[in-house]
Amino acid sequence: MKTVKILLLTITLLLITACGNRTPFKKQEPLENAALVYIYAELKVSADDSMSDSEYNIRINNKPVMQRIKDGEYMVFNLKPQPMTISATKKQIQEEVLDMNLKTGQIYYLKISDNQEGNTFEFIEVKSSIASKEIAKTGLAGSMEESPENIITEFVNPKNTESMEVKPTAAPATIVAPVVIPQASVPAPAAVAPMSKTDEIMKAYGLKEKGIISDEEFKALKTNILNK
Repeated sequence: MKTVKILLLTITLLLITACGNRTPFKKQEPLENAALVYIYAELKVSADDSMSDSEYNIRINNKPVMQRIKDGEYMVFNLKPQPMTISATKKQIQEEVLDMNLKTGQIYYLKISDNQEGNTFEFIEVKSSIASKEIAKTGLAGSMEESPENIITEFVNPKNTESMEVKPTAAPATIVAPVVIPQASVPAPAAVAPMSKTDEIMKAYGLKEKGIISDEEFKALKTNILNK
């Protein structure tokens, strides 16, 4: 019994030491228009009471995440809601791939489970009810970087939410076109055609008929008109 207690105490100390230099697990919510994906590796103790020292390379759509994940660590990504291929590779030998169709606002848990005896591992999606208990025992796998040669465009980054006051712009001044009042067209005075001799004689005849001039005066005017 005493040996068992010592063994349990040793394992506990090892776990505390292993996780003491890592940031403890902290639950997150997906960013707007993103899916949240956790990847974690269980911390296992081998038969000789030593912890597993496995490391895994993670790829997202075949683009490498520069930070490796070890047993007892987790990573978290806000990814675009779209079909996505995520893989984990151990010692550049074994690679396990998951093809996923990520949905906006959903949280996914991907678990790396190492089988030390066969030097193999599993990479599977786990239900949140199981994963939430297991991942709580892990620590953050350090800072994550993007490869400068192979930028991971699948990441969704937080938006700058600083509100900017939009001032209403003044309405452009209305340009009033001058009102042109059409002027009434005034007909040009008709040119007065000179009266012919016949017209003049007829006019004089009209004066005689009205009694304005005498018969002798009419004859004299007629003679003058014809002599012009």
